[in-house]
Amino acid sequence: MKTNIRRLKRFIQFFIGAASIALVCYVSLEVTGEVWKHGDDTDWLNAYISNLNWQSLCMILSGCVVLLTMGFPRQAVSFFCGVGFGALQGGLIALLLTVLSACIAYALANGPLRSLAVRLLGTKLKPVENKLAKRSFRNVLIVRLFPVGSNLITNAVAGVLSVPFVPFIAASAIGFAPQTFLFTLLGSGSRFVSSLEQPLQIGGLIISLFLLLSLSGISRRSEPS
Repeated sequence: MKTNIRRLKRFIQFFIGAASIALVCYVSLEVTGEVWKHGDDTDWLNAYISNLNWQSLCMILSGCVVLLTMGFPRQAVSFFCGVGFGALQGGLIALLLTVLSACIAYALANGPLRSLAVRLLGTKLKPVENKLAKRSFRNVLIVRLFPVGSNLITNAVAGVLSVPFVPFIAASAIGFAPQTFLFTLLGSGSRFVSSLEQPLQIGGLIISLFLLLSLSGISRRSEPS
């Protein structure tokens, strides 16, 4: 009887949590809907942003954080910030929103999702956690700098496996920066974006490959002979 009651409580908690997240996501989509509808029209966005009061702008930016947490493309948010705030200020704001969303996603994954993973996998998680904790900054930086990949999955895996938070968020901020500023430059209408886009992407790929190779070399040297 007590087991059934505990299961019912867990189900109710899960249902309430899922419903709350769905509601917040729906409200965020409604608040930011006009932005994404005209996302590639810089003239419309400029006029729209100039008519916003600071409360409305804060609501839109808050909605962006929620959507980023759920896996919304950060390039679109960076472009919007570039249109609204310019290349430098917009880049810093977009980077702040992206890092904040990564913190929230990490916290959510480190709570309910981790509890579920522990119940399902038990002690099997520990060896993976220990391995990731050794070079967590490098591992996260490789993923963030690599041109492909899902931020949502990276945040979720880091939270579930309890990757140390400070290295995770520091590496995330550094890895997010190149593409974030690239798209804010694009949104701000900078004439230099076409000359910066390819070098930044190639540079990120080269750094990621270098880190991967150095990581594999360290792993081989650490293996017992």
